[in-house]
Amino acid sequence: MKAVILAGGFGTRLRPLTVNLPKPMVPFANRPMMQHIMRLLKKHGFDDLIVILYHQPDAIRSYFGDGSDFGVKIEYVTSQEDLGTAGAVGLARASLQETFLVIAADIVTDIDLTKAVQYHREHKAAATITLSRVENPLEYGIVITDSEGHIVRFLEKPSWGEVFSDTVNTGIYVLEPSVWDDIPEDKELDFSKNLFPALLAHNQPLFGYIAPGYWRDVGNIREYKHAHGDVLKGKVDLEAQGERIGGIGNDVWVGEGSQISSFKGFDGSVLIGKDTTIGEARVRSSFIGDHAVVQSGANIDNSVLWDGVVVESGARIFNSIVCKNVHIGKDVLLEGDNTVADDCIIGQGSVLKSQVEIWPGKTVEPGSTVTSNVVWGKAWSRALFSSYGIVGVNNVEVTPEMCAKLGCAYGTFLGKGSIVFTARDDHQSSRMLKRSLIGGLMSAGVRVMDLQAAPVPLARFAVKSFAGSGGVHVIRSPFDRRLTTIRFYDRSGFDLSTTQEGAIERLFFREEFARADVEEVGTIDIPPRVVESYRDYFLSSLDVAAIQSSGIRFVIDYSYGTPVQLFPAIAGEFGLEIISLHAYADGRRAVRTASDFRDAKRKLSSMVKSLGTAFGVILDASGEKVFIVDRSGEILSDTRTTALMIGSRHRSGVLNSVTLPITASIELERYIRDQGVDVHWCSTLPRNIIGEATNTDAGADILGGFIFSRALPFYDGMLSIGFLLETLAKTGQDLVTLKQETPARDPSHIELPCPWESKGTIMRRMSELHRDTAEFVEGVKEREEDGYTLVLPDRDRPVLHIYSSYTTDERERDRLADAEKKIRSWME
Repeated sequence: MKAVILAGGFGTRLRPLTVNLPKPMVPFANRPMMQHIMRLLKKHGFDDLIVILYHQPDAIRSYFGDGSDFGVKIEYVTSQEDLGTAGAVGLARASLQETFLVIAADIVTDIDLTKAVQYHREHKAAATITLSRVENPLEYGIVITDSEGHIVRFLEKPSWGEVFSDTVNTGIYVLEPSVWDDIPEDKELDFSKNLFPALLAHNQPLFGYIAPGYWRDVGNIREYKHAHGDVLKGKVDLEAQGERIGGIGNDVWVGEGSQISSFKGFDGSVLIGKDTTIGEARVRSSFIGDHAVVQSGANIDNSVLWDGVVVESGARIFNSIVCKNVHIGKDVLLEGDNTVADDCIIGQGSVLKSQVEIWPGKTVEPGSTVTSNVVWGKAWSRALFSSYGIVGVNNVEVTPEMCAKLGCAYGTFLGKGSIVFTARDDHQSSRMLKRSLIGGLMSAGVRVMDLQAAPVPLARFAVKSFAGSGGVHVIRSPFDRRLTTIRFYDRSGFDLSTTQEGAIERLFFREEFARADVEEVGTIDIPPRVVESYRDYFLSSLDVAAIQSSGIRFVIDYSYGTPVQLFPAIAGEFGLEIISLHAYADGRRAVRTASDFRDAKRKLSSMVKSLGTAFGVILDASGEKVFIVDRSGEILSDTRTTALMIGSRHRSGVLNSVTLPITASIELERYIRDQGVDVHWCSTLPRNIIGEATNTDAGADILGGFIFSRALPFYDGMLSIGFLLETLAKTGQDLVTLKQETPARDPSHIELPCPWESKGTIMRRMSELHRDTAEFVEGVKEREEDGYTLVLPDRDRPVLHIYSSYTTDERERDRLADAEKKIRSWME
């Protein structure tokens, strides 16, 4: 019988412990939490395991390998998007055609799984939910069963007024393959929220097994500490590593290779990892990881220390968590309930007041007294800005407090009296963050012109056309509802340069803010006639008369984005029949998962065919990109869309040169050159494409974004639709005809995990190997007669991208596999 371990969680509530680690890899009793789950499974005969990965999958895969070192066999399944618990398990359905067990990787339990399976089989259940009784059920899904064990009711995370039981869902399930009938492929679906209620509604045999034994969901730092305390009290059957030494208070476990100068200062139960050195220190009811050093005179009380921690003499640590590779200086005091995340240095004589958290990679200067959290978050652990502005988890990493500081830094950078245009998408969280930014800008004496909810092209146009000193735009990630992006524009409406970002970053971290006098605090206004000016400029760039006389019918999906507040009035001037979908702004729906986006394109395709329109187009929520379906229902690839847009504008006589990223396919390059269009190569960074496109007639990112430099020098999906209509109107042709000679295949692409410290070595070896045939616009691009292979290090993640584009599929696959094999061998 197989078992499935759900190991894809982000562990957001466990931050800062999970900033650098996926939650299943967080040390618990000196071993990753998931390792304890694997031990429990093996104890009950489950040695054939499927591990479902999503967040930071390589940290888990590299530690556990194929499972042989742990006495099990592991098959990994990695989800490319958040499909929910049931949807993620559904990815492994081909391997789960018999009864199987599902368990979360981030719980602490010693529940008897054998009895749970036995109960399931005796009751001939389609699904059995293992249940536990808890004192506080508010954070869990409550389940009610009848006297025979049938589940009769669910309630997810109730308020106290809704609590009708203390029996909760443990996240351990025994399932029959018949459940696949209710789990559609590639759809987001949760076990407790979706699947089990559906089984209940369909009168499927759904049972609850109330299991004796210990169970705790380690969902936050308080529960993490509590569970450690339960281990020391012997409440949970958990295998302790090392040699057990009795008679000293209670029990001490000492790992292999560790050296303890004296046990006189030990009290209560203590667990010590491998190769750790402890001098004559006081240690009470604590966990100390591998390769740690605790000097004589230190005092560790009721705390958890991870691997590689150094505690100098005189330091006192009370009821705290100290994460990997932290250095605690001499005479430091952690007063209690402190968390110090990975790679921090706490200087000599410093004091961390109760409940203070220090996030990763921070240095507390000697003699400091820290009274509030030092939180700069994972998104800018290496730098504040990423390749796409500032990106972070909404209201966790990108908070109102952080945005107020950011507004101060940007305002200080621009100077008192500057004019900044601000904009956002339609979600309430973006409104909240933008208002905090405005407050910071005004405190630096900046005049704010607030566009409120506006598409990106309009905001860029406003900065460029109305003498703005700069702009700032708050937008949720289009594919991840948790993430928010803050974009900054210079006075031309372009993205800031890396030099400008660096200057703002230094002001932010040093908090060197220029504060305006109370009578010189900035103002906030609503700029007049921005929309009207954009509309007039837009229409003046097109042959509106030709479009009006064309009689073209088309479908447009507005993606619930802010362009719907602007574009319908502009498109109304064309006098065409336009069928609109999702034509209202809704910040909650504007974020689409990859699965949602595929569904939207399929729906558009079906509608275009059924209505007999000339084409259909999805305009993304920010108004920058377009995705096209022709009248035959073909969803045009990014390569084909680019070829059509560039080729048609060239034939209209207004385009003779184009800027393309180096990831453009070999077939697209040849097609464009055959049209007589000059190709200028650029890096894949959006701001670089925008900047370089000013030197050519157009630019394209091969991801649906187009720049028509003679009109507006930045991405504008609305203008792209206008030029597409103009081309069809003037030529009298449709897309089915125009696409006949265009290439359709996008380049093949894979990602390879690569540690930050290895990237330079890999790229150097690639450069040395292909120095005679390579191009170095970005990464290393090996040119061959029939195509290319490109190795490109990711700017923001420990990942290498490999692109392969050749004239035949077989050749493309072979060269991609060769490159992957070569790089993996180098990393080994």
